Amino acid sequence: MGLTIPAEFLKKIRQQAEGDYPRETCGILVGPKEKPGTVTAIFPCRNLQDEYHKEDPVNFPRTAATAYFMDPGDLLRIQKEARQKQCEMRVIYHSHVNAGAYFSEEDQRIALSEGGPAYPGVAYLVVSVMKGRAGEAALFQW
Repeated sequence: MGLTIPAEFLKKIRQQAEGDYPRETCGILVGPKEKPGTVTAIFPCRNLQDEYHKEDPVNFPRTAATAYFMDPGDLLRIQKEARQKQCEMRVIYHSHVNAGAYFSEEDQRIALSEGGPAYPGVAYLVVSVMKGRAGEAALFQW
């Protein structure tokens, strides 16, 4: 799939990542069903990793400094709005705090469900944020 992320969306994602630093940021990009590879809207999500870690550190050993957990309410709202506009998820994005833009083992684990992609056809964008400044971004697809 050829995917084009508009420059203004990359700029917004970088700004969001810098604003959320030193916590990982996250969100979703959507596009019209009839135009594969096109992105037309950005939806920032709340990262609830710290809340889950505080409530259950055994099952959620990482904090938001090294992980993200998208607010399930945000996900439902985004999916509903996308359906209403005849759109679908194209990209799940998040940042890495003081680390490179790579698809980590943890990222891969989260992206899988029962051995296959949790969201088939959806790409993953990772943005590096070093010392509060967003840098490289890399797109990963199954």
